[in-house]
Amino acid sequence: MAYRRILAVGDIHGNYRKFLTLWRQLAFDGARDLAVFLGDYTDRGPESREVMAWVMEHFGKPGFVFLRGNHDEMMLAACLGIERNLWLQNGGRTTVESLRALEKSEADAFLAHWAKTIRDMKLSYEVVQDGQAYWFMHAGIEPGVPLAKQEEETLLWTRDFAMADTYDGTPVVTVGHTPVPYLSIDGSVIPPIAAHPLILDDGRRILADTGGFLPKGRISAVDVLTKGYWRSKLLPEERGLA
Repeated sequence: MAYRRILAVGDIHGNYRKFLTLWRQLAFDGARDLAVFLGDYTDRGPESREVMAWVMEHFGKPGFVFLRGNHDEMMLAACLGIERNLWLQNGGRTTVESLRALEKSEADAFLAHWAKTIRDMKLSYEVVQDGQAYWFMHAGIEPGVPLAKQEEETLLWTRDFAMADTYDGTPVVTVGHTPVPYLSIDGSVIPPIAAHPLILDDGRRILADTGGFLPKGRISAVDVLTKGYWRSKLLPEERGLA
């Protein structure tokens, strides 16, 4: 089918209320639109449990694609008992805190469901519309390598693609992971309040993580067809921040 909009949603990082101010603006229609979430749903923000519940409620529904991010990968390793400290040291403690409202048995069941959801998330996604390929992943790609042959490490962790001077590939590639406030064309730092998705290389490279976890940071969505974008609103408690 030809989609009306193909929306890439940047990293949420446990900021549920902020995310809802974005989602309501989109007036999403699962029969005509596609929403591709770029991963990193939890950690750093105070409402990871609420974000996880929302993702699990919508996972598998028409029009929704949820990709795995590196924070999701770290949390999965923690849930499976493989490696916990790396996750805790990178924002996982806020996620643990958000689960304290649940009884232990309820929290265990919740996390088991979430771990299964992460395992079922794709590492990348491709849409071809009107002859143009659109690629989505959390972190980036190795240019010149077919999507099916990209390394998992690259898809989840690299910052090289976001920070490269140029990208001259044919597919339009959209990523999260590297916050736009940490990047700019002239090397200066963009204040979170001013951050918006970066549309680079004649629209072939789109950076959609606008630092939602930062004070006054935004969560953004980009229509990769038109390059139009939406940003979350400031929360009441953020408006008084210096």
